[in-house]
Amino acid sequence: MRPFTFLILLSIGISDDPIVELPIGLTEDEMLRVHEIYSMGRETDPPPTPVRNVAEYERMQGVLIRYPFGISTEMISEMSEDVTVYCLVSSSQQSSAFNALENGGVNLDNVEFVIGSTDSYWTRDYGPWWVVDGDRNMAVVDFTYNRPRLNDNDAPLKMSNHLEVPFYASDIVHTGGNYMTDGLGISASTDIVYTENSIPDEDVDSLMHGYYGIETYHVVDDPNNTYIDHIDCWGKYLSTTKVLIREVPESHPQYDEIEEAAEYFSNSLNKWGEPWELFRVWTPGNQPYTNSLILNEKIFVPITGGSWDDEALTVYENAFPGYEVLGFSGSWESTDALHCRTKGIPDLQMLQIIHNPLNDGSEPDINGYSLDALFDDLSGTGLIEDSMKVFWKTPGAETWDSNTLSRSSAPEEQNVWRGSIPAIVDSGLIQYFVQGADSSGRIEKSPLAGWHTFFAHPTEACDEWLIGDLDNSGELNIIDILLLSEIVNNNSFGLCPQSISDINNDDQTTVVDIVFLVNIVLNP
Repeated sequence: MRPFTFLILLSIGISDDPIVELPIGLTEDEMLRVHEIYSMGRETDPPPTPVRNVAEYERMQGVLIRYPFGISTEMISEMSEDVTVYCLVSSSQQSSAFNALENGGVNLDNVEFVIGSTDSYWTRDYGPWWVVDGDRNMAVVDFTYNRPRLNDNDAPLKMSNHLEVPFYASDIVHTGGNYMTDGLGISASTDIVYTENSIPDEDVDSLMHGYYGIETYHVVDDPNNTYIDHIDCWGKYLSTTKVLIREVPESHPQYDEIEEAAEYFSNSLNKWGEPWELFRVWTPGNQPYTNSLILNEKIFVPITGGSWDDEALTVYENAFPGYEVLGFSGSWESTDALHCRTKGIPDLQMLQIIHNPLNDGSEPDINGYSLDALFDDLSGTGLIEDSMKVFWKTPGAETWDSNTLSRSSAPEEQNVWRGSIPAIVDSGLIQYFVQGADSSGRIEKSPLAGWHTFFAHPTEACDEWLIGDLDNSGELNIIDILLLSEIVNNNSFGLCPQSISDINNDDQTTVVDIVFLVNIVLNP
């Protein structure tokens, strides 16, 4: 079968009749029509390989919502400051949607209406899933929505047509609220992905591999034990190395199951064969704090007005240093909040950066703390070589230092760039990010905002250097005094001279140290 490439907007059962709002769960009528789900698919051939499923925390050019809205215009206004708001709306309600957005202070220059009827506002559950296919195209790979809702099920095709991108579809029954991916071949869902598909479990895994490039698929019991069985009600991949799992008191009826889930994910391995860094958010009253949206440099968190809101926001701030963490209230429930009602739309020509952050306890080599990153410009305009850099500083420092990255010479690593951060003399924290640009005008970082942090072990290269012997000649003389004068005037001569320049041991290098060194030289 060939992929769908329709350029005309299609929808099954489109109508301009007033929208009848449906719940996030199945209605009694839908429970009697569940069998209809299995005739809603539109299976195509898989996309060309290799396939990479795009993660939520990658660069997004927009966000998908629906009118009538499930979120506040205040939140939509915040989103419209930075990205395009794609709004699904029927033709008969477009005018009402426009007025609501205008009255809500939304930047209408960043709004695009996608015309067609919908059944509900849970765009996360039925919205498009995205991959970078083997032709390096950003493409939609659809699934069959696990609700007998024809209009909602058409949303991925509508978005594919609207954005004029390739469209593929598996025949798997699924839902976006029960799916999270790291963007590097690891994904997770609760086991309804198995129970809702009338095929063997291994066939489900095979479909996820062929259509989405998933090498490791974690399918687990729902620890919440709710009707919805969605993973975003209790967990979330925050990056390629971080995962968030809710936390409850021991008196909570699901305490054991939630702790078991936390232990499972903390013991699983990321793309680089390392344990995930586990974050916990306190949800004693089943607050929906994990049901958040990562949208580029901003984190949108559902809050309830309760006493644990501030602590939840702090958890996200700790997990995302340098990002803007924003709390929004709404008609949230423990099984339905902000994440359920929004869906990121990736930058179709993103500058991809794949980087394994340096780990705590990193040891320096001869060049310092070595690192590498893969840069790949989907725009095809070419990378700007002198823009490929690593920036670093220690906490509290006001400015960032930088080193250039060099392209790997290995034929199999043509998109890999390598560099290093200079070693430090004493153990401590180092903050850093890698950055590059392409000729489309895109400048991208890893992470998108803020920085990576690691605890660095010191170098041993300076251990044999004597205090004040800045040229390491074995004796103190006028040369050392001249070099110290340069260091005091903010000129650097390397790590080791800097490390032995504090002659009077007061944790700063000043003119006082010059006076001390002069006295030592004159009065050996």
